[in-house]
Amino acid sequence: MPFYNLNEMEGAVISPGHSTAHGPTVRGNELELGYYTEPKDTGAKPHKHKSEQIMMVLSGKLRMRIDDETRDIGPGEVAIMTSDQEHEQFALEEGTRFVSFKTADGAQPENE
Repeated sequence: MPFYNLNEMEGAVISPGHSTAHGPTVRGNELELGYYTEPKDTGAKPHKHKSEQIMMVLSGKLRMRIDDETRDIGPGEVAIMTSDQEHEQFALEEGTRFVSFKTADGAQPENE
């Protein structure tokens, strides 16, 4: 199916035991797009994966650590993680929403 409405799709926790983010994920042959919500004071543990990843905050605020750099990002701000780059995130506000784009190969964390 080439068209999806993420607002109508049932979501799930994206990586139980690793991340608290939940929402729908759409996968193609080479890319995946996630539309996620993260509860305040929760996040994703430090991890890395083969896939590149781009995240953009839609609402709320995330504290992102990529390698040795940490920054709080809000609506419209983007974080880019290259292949095998360690990163983690933490929601600073309730109901923080973000989108995540990844290459489909190696999308699961290597170090949970």
